[in-house]
Amino acid sequence: MRLKVVTISLVSLLLMGCGDKTKPQKSDIPLFEAFLASNPISEVSSEIAIDSIYKPGDALFNAVWGVQRRRWDIAEKELKPWVEKNDPEAMFWMASIIYGSSILDTPKAKLLFMESAKLGNPYAALFFSPKNNQCQLYYSDVCSEEWVSKAQTLFAEQAKKGDVRGIYYSKVLNNPTHEEYVQAVIEAAENHYYYPLVEYANKTARKHEPNKDMEKMAIKLLQYARYHNFVPAIEALGNYEAKNNRANGREIKSLDKQGLMLGSNIAWTQYRIDALENETLSNEQKYIIAKATDIFNGDSFALGYIDAPKNEQELIEANEKAQQRVDEVKKVIYIDGAHVPLY
Repeated sequence: MRLKVVTISLVSLLLMGCGDKTKPQKSDIPLFEAFLASNPISEVSSEIAIDSIYKPGDALFNAVWGVQRRRWDIAEKELKPWVEKNDPEAMFWMASIIYGSSILDTPKAKLLFMESAKLGNPYAALFFSPKNNQCQLYYSDVCSEEWVSKAQTLFAEQAKKGDVRGIYYSKVLNNPTHEEYVQAVIEAAENHYYYPLVEYANKTARKHEPNKDMEKMAIKLLQYARYHNFVPAIEALGNYEAKNNRANGREIKSLDKQGLMLGSNIAWTQYRIDALENETLSNEQKYIIAKATDIFNGDSFALGYIDAPKNEQELIEANEKAQQRVDEVKKVIYIDGAHVPLY
């Protein structure tokens, strides 16, 4: 059975409130066709050319890698010393993973978001947008356009330094025309920032009865980002295949395999589902997959249905093999401050 996840569980802050300005139109097709023609790619690249906010070795890489994997325990442990040093990015990420977790952490997160914004983090400021449903849910008394203006100023400062996200978000938050919005999406993709392209495509591909020409264009755009190894595009294409009753086809198997190696949480969950249902696997093989999934993103569901090896040495060896599978995942950060995983 294919795991059907038709929504990406991320808080996407930057598209809220843009309304009709970001609504896909048929007149967009020639613009995107020209973009694809000038940037041809027809198979998965051997390189991972995406604009990541952190690289291995950066101070916050392990923390955000934990956030991306939904390993909140790892993320919180890694972030804590940086929060104590008043690092604004660490404050933002810490607030992002605790704000809805308890009655004690929710007010603590509010202060962290605010302090992070004051120290220059635009995503922290944008969290308090009145159009952010998470702000309305937890901090409705402080959600205001003043915070959006603060975010605009901060993004503009980043844009001056050539930051691709700063350039994109300073444009889309500045009341662009529809054509300006589309050009901003294209420019971001040309600079290896693919979230805007995927979000644009998803608006069309997820419609119940989309225009067929627009739907074809949306899939082309998702494939473009997928060929560049961008995980949200891989997941969106998998959801599209499942929605169209092709859950067991060759394409979805290819997407799952690619997603597994790139750290897709959806692909890893599907990995353990397939293992549980696969009668050709031994109990040890199923245990290794279940344990690997638990290590990777804390999904321990399958471990409740599989017996662990009773021999101590066999258990040690199985756990080592599980860890090895996790270690084989390519460590690339694809989330950012505008796209934070939800619980």
